[in-house]
Parts: sequence; C-alpha cells; structure tokens
Amino acid sequence: MSSETILLVEDEIDDAQLLMRAFRKAGIGNPVRHVMDGDAAVAYLIGEIPYTSREDYPLPTLVLLDLKLPRRSGLEVLEWMRAQPGLRRLPVVVLTSSGQMEDLNRAYDLGANSY
Repeated sequence: MSSETILLVEDEIDDAQLLMRAFRKAGIGNPVRHVMDGDAAVAYLIGEIPYTSREDYPLPTLVLLDLKLPRRSGLEVLEWMRAQPGLRRLPVVVLTSSGQMEDLNRAYDLGANSY
C-alpha cells in the first residue's frame, strides 16, 4: 500500500463514495483524504485547524478537484494553489460534470494537469 495521499475535494458525498469505490476496485491503495468545500481544501493544504497534524493529514501527492464547490469554487482553489510556491507543481485533476468549454479552458489556464 502506498503512503502517497490523494486529496479529494468533492461536495457530493455520493460522488466521493463512488470514486473511492472505483479506486478500491482498481486496486488503488493510496490513502484518500476527503474534504467537502473549497475553503476546507485550502485549510487542509496549508495545515490550518482542524488539519494541523501532518501525520493525520499529510500533504497530498495528487489533488482531485471538483469545480462546483461551496464557499470557494474549484477554480478559485486551483488559482490559489498555483500562487503558492510549495503547491505550484502539485498535480491537480479537475473532476466535473460541466461540459462548458469555458470551464475547461479556465482550468487549464490556471494550471490543471487534467480535466
């Protein structure tokens, strides 16, 4: 089992559970930490309360990011991440049901690795 953590930022619990089930079926054993909104994602990434313990909440090696999130959108989280020197190169895969070309282009413009 790998210790490389995946951060899943998804507000729909059913979608998050479906993705984690798909990981298990595919044999992906990485630990997954799940947060439900954009502000929680930022708090996790900078180690703010309640995510201060890097033993319990390690920095991820991959972020799976929904675009349509409460509090702070996925695009806002991505833009914030790319402005942080320590997170600038952290791989981000955008997960969304949006088929809007504007969302796709904006995500890549902000540095998403995949959409």
